[in-house]
Amino acid sequence: MRAPARRRAVAMTGAALAVTLMAACSGSSGDEQDDAATAGGSGGELGGSLALATTSDVGPKLFIDDFEAETGVTVEGTYAEAGALGEQLRIQITSGTAPDLFRAAPGTASPSAVLTLAQEGALMDLSGQDWAQYVPESFAPLQQMDGATYAFPTYGQAILAFYNKEVFEEVGVEPPATWPEFVDVLDQLKAAGKVPLALGLADNYIIQFLPYALSATLVNGQEPDFYERLEAGETSFAESEGWRETFEVFLGLIEDGYTTPDPLGMPGDPAMQAVGSGEAAIVVMPSAASPVLAGFMAGGEEQMGVFAVPATENAADTHIPFTPDYLVVNADAKNPDAALAFLDYIAEPERTAAWADEVGAIPALTNAEPIDNSLNQTVQPFLSEGRTTPFANHVWPGGEVATALMEVGQQAVEGSKSVDDLLAALDAAYQESMS
Repeated sequence: MRAPARRRAVAMTGAALAVTLMAACSGSSGDEQDDAATAGGSGGELGGSLALATTSDVGPKLFIDDFEAETGVTVEGTYAEAGALGEQLRIQITSGTAPDLFRAAPGTASPSAVLTLAQEGALMDLSGQDWAQYVPESFAPLQQMDGATYAFPTYGQAILAFYNKEVFEEVGVEPPATWPEFVDVLDQLKAAGKVPLALGLADNYIIQFLPYALSATLVNGQEPDFYERLEAGETSFAESEGWRETFEVFLGLIEDGYTTPDPLGMPGDPAMQAVGSGEAAIVVMPSAASPVLAGFMAGGEEQMGVFAVPATENAADTHIPFTPDYLVVNADAKNPDAALAFLDYIAEPERTAAWADEVGAIPALTNAEPIDNSLNQTVQPFLSEGRTTPFANHVWPGGEVATALMEVGQQAVEGSKSVDDLLAALDAAYQESMS
């Protein structure tokens, strides 16, 4: 196959998975924030009601009853799908009726994303909260502006390679840690009559996953200042060796027969089913979809393995895409004390871990109690060593660049566009989003 020039990722439907991929004033004085922080940490009677809006009650419901009993606060929850919730919040923020505490997308990924709202002065500065010291540094581009922190990371998901253990055992291969090892595994799987990599590009959002997994190492790991220079107008996607190599390797995997034979004709769920049945071996996807994959396997979660996608000859180079989900505090919250107290409450390490475990995710704070499963065991070393990066689309402004990747990327797979065309499309979309 085409080698890298320098040798250098609760059941969820495909539609829900697509949604997943997509210094402001606080509204209170510093003294008021200090008082709120004190109230939040005291466990005293706060009273009143707390308006909470997020995508699901699955995590919050673990703690709401006890929080209400300990603080005297009544939590009034609203739960909606991410897209609908984001649209609703935009209207509420404009009209001054937004809830005290609500879910926001990472970075500038949408009109209701953390930094988009922070730039508008719609969010409270949370930098002084005790839990802020445990936020991974790699999250800074997604939740910090002018050095201030504007969001609480509830849990995270990573883009990783998930595989069928029985297929690996049958063929006699082990999870790879370097690019040459990865290619060798793909070769052996292919020789054994298996589809090495299931790829369901009929759902166009899936075209993001492998490039994001590869670029975590080839771009963020090897060109760590790329996005700063891109924003400053000092470079471009077309000038990035890492992004060029990412797409060359991605297309090379398809051209060299390591993927589903007609990926543009295969939807995402059937691609996962192929791994579950043993027809295919590996699928690269966000970890939030892993319960779906496990459901397709006769042995369930015990039959599913996971490893980080390597991209160089050195395992120590490998970075993984890891992005959190967020709660933010309305700068004009009617009960800011209760909002801060709730964040303090769920920030306790065992509660952070319990929320992540309940939704099939990974604890986002560095002091969280570890979850004893293969997914967490795979991700934790990367978190502790600082080898994680945001999902690429979460640091791109708006949605234009991701849309260009999905549209022109599919054309590149079918052969009507080149890597140069794809890089040029990303640059044009980036410039449009910045204008």
